[in-house]
Amino acid sequence: MPVVTTDMEMSAARIRILPQRYKHFRQSVWQNYTDIGSRALACGDAHLAHTMFGAALTEARKEEHIDYRLAVSFSHVAHSLLSMGELGQAANKYLKALSITRSTIGAPKVFEIMLLETLGDIRLRQGHLRLAKRHLTRALALREKSEMEEQADLNDWESRAKLMLKLAHISSEMKQTDEAIALYERSKTLTSLCNSAARMS
Repeated sequence: MPVVTTDMEMSAARIRILPQRYKHFRQSVWQNYTDIGSRALACGDAHLAHTMFGAALTEARKEEHIDYRLAVSFSHVAHSLLSMGELGQAANKYLKALSITRSTIGAPKVFEIMLLETLGDIRLRQGHLRLAKRHLTRALALREKSEMEEQADLNDWESRAKLMLKLAHISSEMKQTDEAIALYERSKTLTSLCNSAARMS
């Protein structure tokens, strides 16, 4: 380890050492804020949840390298805004979380799918059918790819069937009849398979 000799060198060394020395402490602070926010949201206090998730986001931003926790914090802030009926602001935060998730190595695909589906639902509530369809179509593609790469279970099939049904409704609203019918049929077939598998289990 190099010997620190001058005040300037001491300051430079402290800047380098502190982020690593207190990394676990900051993770604990982040987790504490996140846990309190989650409990507040579960109790129906969206405003307290928003404050706590905002504090967790501040902690996540202190890290030298962007990691998965930053995306999680943005999504938590978005969820608290959604609970308060702030659809536009919530959508912006979810989009930020989505962007970070896509650029973070090791971020689980199921989290990206959840963000896309939530964004799709928000756009539906806002009446933005094309945006909703874009998000949900991407979510469906990721679900199908994930099921091919990993061992899918009954819940995965049911979630995909519901997603196809939602996309069918959107296509119907957009007067895209052929696409709507095809999605309805795919959803119906998959739902039938789910029911058969459930009866056999």
